[in-house]
Amino acid sequence: MSQLVDRTITALRTEHDTLAALVRTLTDEQLATTSGAAEWTVAQALSHLGSGAEIGRAPIARAAGETVAAEDNPTIWARWDASAPRAQAEGFLEHNARWLETVEALTAEQRSSLTVDLGFLPEPVSLLTALGMRLNEVANHSWDVRVTFDPKAGVEAASAEVLVDLMPARSASCWASWRSRPSSASRRPSPSRVPAW
Repeated sequence: MSQLVDRTITALRTEHDTLAALVRTLTDEQLATTSGAAEWTVAQALSHLGSGAEIGRAPIARAAGETVAAEDNPTIWARWDASAPRAQAEGFLEHNARWLETVEALTAEQRSSLTVDLGFLPEPVSLLTALGMRLNEVANHSWDVRVTFDPKAGVEAASAEVLVDLMPARSASCWASWRSRPSSASRRPSPSRVPAW
């Protein structure tokens, strides 16, 4: 289990480094280009990843014992959505790097034992589940950005391998029960914000 946690974090770091290298070269015009997700520009795809990193870092940091100020998700989304494309791109670089620094700093014991209350599921999940959800989102939306400028781009091979290995863990996760609970519907984020896990 801890080896899979480590591999997932490594895949997330690779995803970030690859995407960050591209993002730093993009012009304002390129940021305004439609991404691989047809309903989003490149900047909006980066905004989605950046706001997800900002929101997703807090519960992991809290689980690790850090005091984190609470800010509700709609307020965070509204702030990101109101930002200019360049600010969305720079915000992605900042917040995704900070999210990674948080998970990379976890001790071996924390990586194997931490449970994370994501706030929208009926109960806390393992760190591995939280990381897997993030990798699924990052791998797909990173591709949305990269394919805009390279039609031959694919999902990073290492990420795909980890996601396949995570599938048994996913099956054991609480998603099935979450989706079947009527009470969870009222806590569900808007469709554009539901993780693609």
